[in-house]
Amino acid sequence: MGKIKKSIAKKIHSVEEAIKGASSSQEIIDILTAHGYPPEEIRKAEIMLENVKHLTSTQVEDYSDKYAANELVNKEWNTSYSLYMIILKIVRVVFKDEMDMLKRFKATGKRRRSLSGWLNDANIFYSNILDTPAAIERLQRYGYTYERLQKEYDGIKKVEDLHSRKLAEKGEAQQSTVERDKAFDELYNWYSDFRAIARVAFYDKPQLLEALGIRIKN
Repeated sequence: MGKIKKSIAKKIHSVEEAIKGASSSQEIIDILTAHGYPPEEIRKAEIMLENVKHLTSTQVEDYSDKYAANELVNKEWNTSYSLYMIILKIVRVVFKDEMDMLKRFKATGKRRRSLSGWLNDANIFYSNILDTPAAIERLQRYGYTYERLQKEYDGIKKVEDLHSRKLAEKGEAQQSTVERDKAFDELYNWYSDFRAIARVAFYDKPQLLEALGIRIKN
């Protein structure tokens, strides 16, 4: 969704061509006016078109932000996950005969695959270890000082913050799509009626119809 769909882009172009063509000559203006589309009606459609183009631009930007946030989350998650799995294996060895400690650190069983599930496990793991001086003392033998553990925990918090930002970006992208699609549908409904009337109004003047970007139906 980062790019506007080709079908919508093509339709927007058709509408824009028709609106521009509607003011391209006095003869076209007069004929359209006689068939219910005076300049003020064309201006209303022009405003609708400008709004759709603005909303489309916003939608593209929102999806670009969403993809960027997603890439950043995955990058930081991979880094923190690797560090987490190393210390997890060490903890399982150090406390292999102390099931209560392993459960306290949520170091038993399989790791959850979802990011939200992993964040929950990792938060409990690091926060409980950091709150257990005796555990840190035993882990120092393997190079895990309080400072090192805190730094890795900070990485977990960073992933959590980025994940929240990604969800917000996703929501904004979805909302901007809803708003763009609603505005586009209104504009294209107008254009569909305009096109049908134009084919009647310019039936004997195909060259003027072409100026609106519309072809006579056979």
